[in-house]
Amino acid sequence: MFDRLETDLMELPAPAELVRALRATVLDISPARDPREGIDQIDELERLKSAICAAQARIAREIDQHRQAQDQARRALEPRRRRTSPDAGIGMELGLARRESPHEGRRKLRLARALLHDLPQTMAALERGDLNERRAEIIATETADLTAAQRQAVDAAIRPDLPGMGDADLRDLVRREVLSRDEEGWLARHARARTKRRVSGRIIGDGMGHLSAVLPATDLSMIMTSLNDAAEAARAGGDERGRGHLLADTLVERLGGLGRTTPAPTALKVVVSAETLLGESTEPGYVLGAGYVPASVSRQLAVAGAQHLGSTVQRLFAMPRTGALVAMESASSFFRGSLAELVDLRDRRCRTPFCNAPIRHRDHVVSRERGGATSADNAQGLCEGCNYAKESPGWRHEPVADPLAVTEVALTTPTGHVHLSRAPAQPIDRDSASPAELLAARMLLGRAA
Repeated sequence: MFDRLETDLMELPAPAELVRALRATVLDISPARDPREGIDQIDELERLKSAICAAQARIAREIDQHRQAQDQARRALEPRRRRTSPDAGIGMELGLARRESPHEGRRKLRLARALLHDLPQTMAALERGDLNERRAEIIATETADLTAAQRQAVDAAIRPDLPGMGDADLRDLVRREVLSRDEEGWLARHARARTKRRVSGRIIGDGMGHLSAVLPATDLSMIMTSLNDAAEAARAGGDERGRGHLLADTLVERLGGLGRTTPAPTALKVVVSAETLLGESTEPGYVLGAGYVPASVSRQLAVAGAQHLGSTVQRLFAMPRTGALVAMESASSFFRGSLAELVDLRDRRCRTPFCNAPIRHRDHVVSRERGGATSADNAQGLCEGCNYAKESPGWRHEPVADPLAVTEVALTTPTGHVHLSRAPAQPIDRDSASPAELLAARMLLGRAA
């Protein structure tokens, strides 16, 4: 009996042969003739790619554990032997197998360890195809300095929001959860990073050069907002140069001393919960253009402002229960209107799922031709390309009716597929709001309108 069993096992295809058979099956797939079915094919193939990446992670972790066991056994037999980490060898081998560099191989090894040890929810989402390998690596990288328990807590907290989230929004979400649990660690890393701030330049040919700077994110937000203000003002005044040209020319004028010597005051946009402002919460704040910052930093910005830069700070009001932005102060005249600013702060980036482009157009979700109102609940921030694509035949955008809910838009494609676009979560405490708070928010909405 055992001889027959051994013969049967020997006749089974090797694991690598099974994978080769899978590849051959995929290559035999015929494109669907119906566009809707074709989109379904692409969607399932994308999920298959994610599942394959999850399988690669499990295999890499198995190889890693096997090599570590071999290394420990070798050390026990040869205690005087020079000890070297097996990571370099495994990383190089993984890189070669994946047609990537040894550096990329080591990154994939670290990702496999994180997924199999500390990030079970992320691993499950990768297996389901709810996120791809690149986004799984974002989660692993952003949580790398946490303890195992903290990492697992972040992994569980972000799980419901993973489907439909792009790279930039995912990075923001993970950083928010990390800051809520390890503000001291973030401040220490930020202090070390500040010592590496620098400016460099290089010639790139055709008489052009490339200028780059590594500096704190809040300073970057201030600089880009100031340059964007100047570009918008110039275009409103009839300047026919493109936006990129105006940004570059204004930068040269200011840094080279060719124009105004003192930059215009800039409005710094800070979203912070009342509890954080009063020192009763560790919920991080959000700075437009800079991302999440620790509670202590957001308190300093919201209370003291950025007076050394001649700037103003605007505070935003959010629903305690849902986090929907419902009103804002109008202490600055540097933008064209409070409603446009509210859309920018609420949406942060183009609302098309997975699009990380900056907002260029404030769009009516339901067009004015169809009776759509010019209101916060019928507004969305889009990049230029997505706004134009939205007007193509067959596309339909529909908003959620409740203005006190976190803004959500349903995008229906020409093939009938529906994708949900949800505004990013705002930095608020997650406790439920009382009826009195809901009433106050509705009264605030009435005044803001």
